[in-house]
Amino acid sequence: MKSSFRYQEPRFELLRRDNLVKTLLLVVCAAFFVVFWRESQIDFEKLARGLPKIASWTVQMFPPNIQNINEILRAAFETLAMATTGTFFALIFAVPLAFLGARNTTPHPVVYHAARWILNITRGTETLVFALIFTAAIGFGPFTGVLAIAFHMMGAIGKMLAEVIEPAEQGPMDAMALTGASRIKVLRYALLPDVMPNFVAVTLYMWEFSVRTSTILGIVGAGGIGQTLKNTIDLLDFPQMITVLAVILTMVTLMDMLSDALRRRILQDRAAGQTIAPRRLSEEVPNRA
Repeated sequence: MKSSFRYQEPRFELLRRDNLVKTLLLVVCAAFFVVFWRESQIDFEKLARGLPKIASWTVQMFPPNIQNINEILRAAFETLAMATTGTFFALIFAVPLAFLGARNTTPHPVVYHAARWILNITRGTETLVFALIFTAAIGFGPFTGVLAIAFHMMGAIGKMLAEVIEPAEQGPMDAMALTGASRIKVLRYALLPDVMPNFVAVTLYMWEFSVRTSTILGIVGAGGIGQTLKNTIDLLDFPQMITVLAVILTMVTLMDMLSDALRRRILQDRAAGQTIAPRRLSEEVPNRA
């Protein structure tokens, strides 16, 4: 017996309030995109005329020139050192700002907004801008790159850590506070064990990001392999340039693999700890009974 039910497509009522709002939003977004497209001066004819130049440069890159590979590797090591040191300094200031900028750990709303304001300013100012400022203030060199990374990453790391702290379970902290523990002890023994794996994962990710960012800081005189890359581009030394790019790509790829492996290991250990704890508790309860 065939069913008499027949699917009917629901009617679209444009004049309904929710449909009208969605349509207006779509039109506004489309209008903004058209304006942005024109303001960006998109010109595919220029791209078509430039592609043959890029193709000829690509041919000139081979074979790579590895005569100065020792200097290139030293510059890459300087970039790695600069990124690591800058991330370390950023972390020192980001952790307290994260606790002050999280709603569940800040001592007062005024402190919360002040901490968020600092994090937004430093996070919203690009590393390259900080590099230009410190280059003009203290001169060229890797220390300028360290300061640029530290100031920008302070806001970026602090913002991400604050987002990790806010969703933390409130129950353990409330329970410890009821025992008369001080605020510092509550944060130390109830909150930190819960958020520490995510803290480490965020730090590793931002360290990897710092390495990738620091590869271009040398363009403005902030040290590292970016200066070597800029020199090869200025001289149109394409065989040397492909060698520098290969070293940068290798370094960034290795850092990405290392950081990703460490983050996955930390999260796996955390998940294993969360499954083992209830099992141990269930084993202990019958024994106590």
